[in-house]
This record gives sequence, C-alpha cells and structure tokens, in this order.
Amino acid sequence: EFDFITLKKGLKFLKNKKKFLINIGSHVGTTLIPALKENLFEECIAFEPSKENFRLLMANIYINKLDKKVRAYHLALSNKISTGYLKLFHPTNTADYRIVSKTKNAEKIKMEILDNYTSKMTKKNSLIFIDAQGHESKIFLGGKKTLNKKIPIIFELDPFLMKEENQLTLFNSIKHYSKIVDLENSKIKKMSKEVFFQILNKYLKNKSYTDVLVF
Repeated sequence: EFDFITLKKGLKFLKNKKKFLINIGSHVGTTLIPALKENLFEECIAFEPSKENFRLLMANIYINKLDKKVRAYHLALSNKISTGYLKLFHPTNTADYRIVSKTKNAEKIKMEILDNYTSKMTKKNSLIFIDAQGHESKIFLGGKKTLNKKIPIIFELDPFLMKEENQLTLFNSIKHYSKIVDLENSKIKKMSKEVFFQILNKYLKNKSYTDVLVF
C-alpha cells in the first residue's frame, strides 16, 4: 500500500484528472489496482520484468475484473531494446528486483524503451509512476520523446541505488520540467540542478530515500 499512498500524495499537486497511468515496475498490482478501483485513472499501461511478479499481477488484474482497463507487459524498460538480467536482492521483499549483469540466480529478461508505448500520452492525460530500484536513469534515456512532452512523473530517488554518473544523467533527463516536489515534505520547488542535488544529498546524508514528483 505504500506506493499507492505515494501516488495519491503526488496527484494532489496535479490540477486535472489523468486518463492514463503508466506504471513502471508494477510488482503485483498494489498501486495500479487501487488506483483504477478508486477511479483515479481510466486505464493503465503496466510493466513488470519479474516472471513470478508478473504472474501474480495478471492474476490480481483478473480477480479485480480490470483486464479491459490494463495493458500489462512482461518486460523491463531501459535505454535500448535488448535482453538483460534481473536479480532478487532480498528473499522476503519481492519488490526488490534489480537489473544486473549476468550472474548466478539471475532471470533473463526482455528490455524495451518507453517511447515505444507512449504515442497517445500527453502531459494533460497521463502520469508516469516508477519504482525501478535504481534503473530510473536508463528508463529516462529510453523515454526522451516521452519526457519531452513533460508528462508528470513520480519516481523513487534513492542515491544508494544509483552510481554518481547516473544521478547526473537522471537530472539531465528531467531538467526541462518546471517544478519538483519531495513528497516526503510536500514542498514545491522550481526545478534546478541545485535544488535536485539538494534533495538527493539530503537523503544521501540521511542514508535514506524519498519519492519525488516532477511536472
């Protein structure tokens, strides 16, 4: 339920209701299902790379009779179309799958780019919600056309899951957005490099993470 609470926090800052939810890292549906059931969105495009999570996601979609409202894809989004590897880092936390180099106990996965799925999406009708365990900068690189539309995005900002160069890549991908909100304290700030890294360094110092909204 934690991510759904985060989603609702972010929606409070957006004036018009969105038709499409783009849910990247859908897990088993704990965000998209209540979002659709509570009529916060009309439709959802969902991406989940884990085979086991995707199986449960589809089951939950059908149990909740949402199959006509959700297009779900068993793949990861990244900076290019290719194959990759996915590994579970904590056996008791099935939300903690991460993209890794080929290694023992890693699941081979298909990787696509966001731009191939968002032709109908605009900043007025859509919201992107991402939980990708540090892979956000690569997702943004594969979604340049999508992000150029300034579609609002809510994503997890965890400095410990990103290399330093990926932090800069992430900022450069969203620097054209007007505003940024740290959803931990809900303060709207004008987007700038200084503000972005103030937020990031705060959580680096605290050894923690947050969720941010850019719009």
